[in-house]
Formats: sequence, structure tokens, C-alpha cells
Amino acid sequence: MKKLKLVSFVIFCISLAASLIFWFTQVRKGDRIGPVITMDQQELTVGLNATDEDFLQGVKAVDENDGDVTDSLVVESVSNFLGGGRRLVVYAAVDRHNNVSRANRIVQYEGYTSPKFYLKEPLCFESGGASKNEELLKNLTVKDKIDGDLSNQIKILTNSVVDLYTPGEYPVKLQVSNSAGDTVSFQATIQVYDATDRSEIPFIHLKKYLVYTKKGDKLDAASYISKVCMGGDYDSDVPGDIGKSKVKIKDEVDYDTPGSYEITYSVKSGKSRTGTVRLIVIITE
Repeated sequence: MKKLKLVSFVIFCISLAASLIFWFTQVRKGDRIGPVITMDQQELTVGLNATDEDFLQGVKAVDENDGDVTDSLVVESVSNFLGGGRRLVVYAAVDRHNNVSRANRIVQYEGYTSPKFYLKEPLCFESGGASKNEELLKNLTVKDKIDGDLSNQIKILTNSVVDLYTPGEYPVKLQVSNSAGDTVSFQATIQVYDATDRSEIPFIHLKKYLVYTKKGDKLDAASYISKVCMGGDYDSDVPGDIGKSKVKIKDEVDYDTPGSYEITYSVKSGKSRTGTVRLIVIITE
């Protein structure tokens, strides 16, 4: 009986060893190497409306055992913009043994520029005239070459409450991002003036209220003054220009450093209150 148990145990050990040797041999012989992904260009230029099909231009995948598996290629991910209209595209390919390989390259969007702000009128409001953020931003728009109009996605960022019923100046940051993660912003001052003082305030009208200029290119601030009128407001055409020469200009823009700044224009006529308006200046590289 003991001999039978011993023989059975030996046979079991031999079978187990044989199975392990067979399994190990098969695994060693198995295909565990993914396809090799190659590209005819290390950096690809695409249009603004590029799709996965465009990203896959010139990309091939060849497997040592399965041959050409280019038809398995997919665009696994596309990064947010890295700057200068460039994004990182990650590709993946698979062979029939489910071995996956990945590769990446930079794609350059031809003609891409970051979203751009446009301001029709200054950020000046009569107290009580606006009651919510949407009204504050009604004259501010954003155009993007990827997503088009982003105006309804502008965010007002501030460390304090903008009280639209209390005259004063409120610093804010206005920001927007497109679907590719390109975020642009600028600093500005929201001015709230007392409605009862409207007839006593000179209103300085500018040709533009937000401008872009390249680093090193200084603006002629005086050339942006259109007219100066007593009373009225910024969306009405009140005659009686009281003279551009009386306007004082405070230009503290650092034209050598990219960022956002404000040029402040102020004027006082006789015993009137001082009227002010700001030109937002965005310096780009």
C-alpha cells in the first residue's frame, strides 16, 4: 500500500514537472512583442479642423509575426496645446496576440492663434444699471479659431465682490479657455459711476477699448481718443466735444513684458467731476 502511494506521488511529480516545462516553453515561444510604429515625419503640420484621419498621415505599424497591422492604428489621445499651436498626439497599434505598442509625435496647427478678446464699449456702468455678470460682459466677446465664439464662457475672477449698486472701481480678471485647453485672460477695472452725477461727468470716448500689440511696440495713447462729451454715456452720441487736449493720460504699460495693462484717461471741465476711462492693452510675444 505504501509502495502504491509512493508510486502515485512520483507519477504526480513527474506530470507536474512536465506540465510546467511545457507551459514555460510555450510562453517563451509565445509572441509578447508589440508592433513597431513608424512615421514619415517626426512633426506633422495640420489644418485647424484636423481629425484623427489627418493625425494618422504617414503613420505605419508592422509586427514581427503578423506583418502589416497599420489598420489597427488609432489616435489614443491628443494633448492640450503646448504653446505655439502645438499638441502631442499619442498613437496605439495592436497585433493579433493583443500586444499593444504606442508612439507619439508633435502636430503643429497651421495658422493657429490663441482665443482673442474684443471689447465694444468700456467696462463702465451706471450704478444699478447692471444686475448680473452677463450684463457686465455684454460688450465683451471672444473669438477662437478652433471653437468659434466663446463669449458665453468668459469667467469673471475677483477677490472681492463687484457691487453694481455702489460707485467705485473693482479690479477683476477675465478668463476663457477653448476645448484644447488654451486659456487666455486679462486684468481689468470695472468702473461703476453714480447715475445722479451723469450730467456732471465728462465722458471720454475712445476709438477702441481693448487692443493687442506685440512686445516692444509702443502705442500712441493719445491717438485713441475719439471725443470728450459732457453728460450722456458711452452708448449715446452726445454732441459738444469739450476738447481732447484737456485729457490727461496715464500710460504705465510695460511694452517689453507680455501681459495685460491699462492706460487711464481722465478729464475735468470747469467745476465738473473728473471723468475717466481705460484702454486695455494686451502685450503678446
